[in-house]
Order: sequence, then structure tokens, then C-alpha cells
Amino acid sequence: MNRPLKILMILHMPWSQNLGGARVQLELAEEFQSMGHIVEKFDYYDAFPQTKSFQASNLIRPSFSRKAKAFVQANAHRFDIIDAHQGNLPFSKQELRFKGLLVARSVGLYAFYDEFAKQENARQPPQKIKTRLGNLFRSWHHRRESPLYPRSLQTCDLINVPNHDELVYVRDVMKLGYKCVVFPFGLSSERYKAFTEAIQPVEVRLANKQVVFIGSWGQRKGSKDWAEIIIRVRKQVPETRFLFLGTGLSAQKVLEDLNFPACEWIKILPNFDSIELPSLLSGATVGAFPSYIEGFGFAVLEKLACGLPTVAYDVPGPRETIRYVDNSLLVPSGDIESFSNKLVNLLLLKEISYSQLSRSCSEIAQKFSWRKLAENTIDTYLHFLENN
Repeated sequence: MNRPLKILMILHMPWSQNLGGARVQLELAEEFQSMGHIVEKFDYYDAFPQTKSFQASNLIRPSFSRKAKAFVQANAHRFDIIDAHQGNLPFSKQELRFKGLLVARSVGLYAFYDEFAKQENARQPPQKIKTRLGNLFRSWHHRRESPLYPRSLQTCDLINVPNHDELVYVRDVMKLGYKCVVFPFGLSSERYKAFTEAIQPVEVRLANKQVVFIGSWGQRKGSKDWAEIIIRVRKQVPETRFLFLGTGLSAQKVLEDLNFPACEWIKILPNFDSIELPSLLSGATVGAFPSYIEGFGFAVLEKLACGLPTVAYDVPGPRETIRYVDNSLLVPSGDIESFSNKLVNLLLLKEISYSQLSRSCSEIAQKFSWRKLAENTIDTYLHFLENN
């Protein structure tokens, strides 16, 4: 096909670079457009233009998939490819009146997240009445929405997942491996350059003794593990400081959850603009990411790009990048002692060892190029489109 492709991106969240789930399609769209292709999007606010808050109305809104279906039926003739989040288009192509390539995209396979939620709820049932009532409402919403996810994978032409654990699940459990491909996330050349240019000298970083975490504050991201991690690390390296970025909760609430008073060695930034991240990471020493489940882990990739050795639980997502740096940076999920000890080891590295590891982090991150991923994605889409 010699003409530009016309691609529609569909996602049940706002089209914003500050949201990890949306950022994947947004940044890919920019690369597709730079390659000469035409990209449009249908997002949460296109479906519900009168809605003022995404979070506040997310549980009570009508089904996004019905809105997306109506849009596709009216506009299907304009597109060669529809790239939709899992669950957004759980309909056959005949129902959608679409003859092109229908892609279901995972930025974190629903089945994995659902299993984690069930295990966590069984392990730590909520105690507060308000929380239990909220969970009942979410359970109702879950029963309404959950069938949409596997159906969207069954009815599409191609499944795009960000890690190999998800590929194995789709292949072995869902028996859909014949139409599943793995494409990790990436960084643009400009963003990668911004991270590398922000790296401070080795001696400055080692002197700072700062551990940085990027992510929302919640049990899936390891919030219940952090108090013990902090205590263990500071027992061995008392001058260690901690920086929490993008928690989504106020410093007061995070400190209450940690059961720590306000102090100068814990800094919490609930929100930040994506463009600010390189400067925020510039003086940190090591990264920490005790998340229990991820699709890929932008936070890990960006810390690596900034030359930060990063310790993470050995789970789907983070292992896609960290294993290429040093497998010992991956510790068993929930092993707080090993996680803390590894952070201590990194904080106490000699300059030459830290420099070599930091350089390796940046070099590995460079391999995850959005441009290259976009080119490979288009090649794959064309192959499936021509054989569809």
C-alpha cells in the first residue's frame, strides 16, 4: 500500500500525555503522523463531551463501548485501521460495519489486573464501611464491564500486547496466540535526549543518596510495602532521602499511609507535568518500583533513560526492560527485605561501578525507540491488513 494509512485510535480515557494508558497511543500517533499517516482519535471526552471530571463520573457513566460503536458505525468507511483499547470495541466487524484491520490494544491485560485485585481483596479486606460500599458499587460496575474485555480480543483481527507474559496468557489460556503480537512502549528521540542531558555527575548523584519512585499511590504499586522499605534502607544508610512523584494523593495522605510525620527527607509531589520529569530525576541516585503488576512500566523506562539503576519486583512489565540491564535488579514480588537490601547496595556503590551501571541503563533505554516501534507496528498492521 503506497498511500498514507488512515488510523483511528480509540480509548476510554482522556487523550493526555500525563496518563500512562493514553500516552501510548498519543505518542505512537505522533510517530505515525511524522511518517506521513493520518491519525484521528475518539476518547472519553469525545464520547461524553459534557463531562467535567473523568474520575468522578467514571463509575456512573453509560458504557463507553456503545458510544465508540456508534462513532465507528458512522465513520468506518474513513479508516483503514482501528487501534482500540481492550474492551472498547467488543463487537464483530460486521456489527461495526468496518472492513479494515481491527486491533485490540492492551496497555495492561485486564485478566492480570483483575486477578491481582481479587487476591489483594482476599488478603486485605477493607475495614471502613465507606470503602466497602464503594467496593460494592465497583463490583457492580465490574460485572457490567468485565465481559467486554475478552470479547474485544476474540472479535478483533489483531491483539497488541506490551509484554511477553501477556502473550503467553493470550496464547495458552485464550488460545488466540495466532493473532497476538508484542510491542513494548518507547521514548521519542527528543524525550530520550532530555533524560540523558539531565543526568548529573556520578559523584553528585552518589552524594545525594536519593531513592525515587514514580507512580500513583495504591496497593498495586506497592504502597503497603513502602514503610518497611524506608525503615530498612535508612537503618543501613541513615542519610537516604526519598522522592515520590505522581502519587495522585496529597503529601499528608501519603505520610499518613506510611505512618510517618512530615520530614525533610521525604518529598512528595502528587502531580507533575510530563515535561518536568527529566529535571525532577536529574539528581536522584536510584529508582525503586515495587509494583505488583504492570503492562510495561513507563516509570521504569524513564528512570533507566535518566541513567538511574532501578530495583523492581520481578513481575510482568518491569522485567521487559530491567532484565537487559541486570537481572539482579529484579527481586521476587513482595520480598521487601531483598528489595531494600538491593537499594542499599546501589546507594553504596563505588563511583566506577555506579557509572558503568548508569551508562548501561541509558543504553538499554535507547533501544526502546518509539520511531522504530512505530515502523515495526505499521509493518505488522500492513501484513495483517493485506492478509485480512
